[in-house]
Amino acid sequence: MDQRTKEWFIARLGKITASEVANLMKEHKEPMTEEELAEWKKANPKSRVTTKTVPFSDASYTYLNGKVMENYLPIRSKDITSINIVEEYIEQHTFSNRATEWGVLMEDSARGRYAEEMGYEIIQVGFVPYTKFPNLAGGSPDGMIREEKGGIEIKCPFTLEKHLQHLLYTTPEDLKENEPEYYWQCYMNMLVTECDFWDFISYNPYVSRSKQLKVLRIKRNEEEIKLLEERLSLAVDYIREQMNKIDKIQTIIK
Repeated sequence: MDQRTKEWFIARLGKITASEVANLMKEHKEPMTEEELAEWKKANPKSRVTTKTVPFSDASYTYLNGKVMENYLPIRSKDITSINIVEEYIEQHTFSNRATEWGVLMEDSARGRYAEEMGYEIIQVGFVPYTKFPNLAGGSPDGMIREEKGGIEIKCPFTLEKHLQHLLYTTPEDLKENEPEYYWQCYMNMLVTECDFWDFISYNPYVSRSKQLKVLRIKRNEEEIKLLEERLSLAVDYIREQMNKIDKIQTIIK
């Protein structure tokens, strides 16, 4: 399916997507149990630390709760009222502003320029389910490279200063530190497509031609893949637990 069509938006409902997966990489601190604290003190007798870092933040759970409830949208119904409800939900919850509209407008130009500079043929794809949890996670690559086992993520900054920021990146760690949402988006798409690398692209047509295109290659790191897989498993467990509770809930209490 083509991206940004009604079918594409529907395919993503209720699923953890690459563009939002960075929500799962957030963490928070909580007190250690007595047993954990005893073990920590044994290994670190001079430490005053009493908390531990654990997966997910309040923002992570807010995001996941939204995914939980999207699974209760009547997306499989043929009833016209249900169809209209789903379409209205998509329309009301699809974020759009001048910057995002600009990005969509310029994406084809960026893709063509990348193909020209790199000597690749780029294949466009739709939503790719994550094989381990096909009904609850997936990604939408901006393109797959026919000649190699890689793909691309295109960003077309609305402002010149944002493009400058991208031009100054020299390593994947720069992207991870400053824009983790884009870093993990690339990794999620690498995971679902089983690719070896992902090229982060920044494109702005207003500057001189030599500075219009930035390509930062992110090579697959199995430690990052493992961390992402762990977070996805935890997230899917949470979604399933919440759905199990909702399936059994008493909705009207008199």
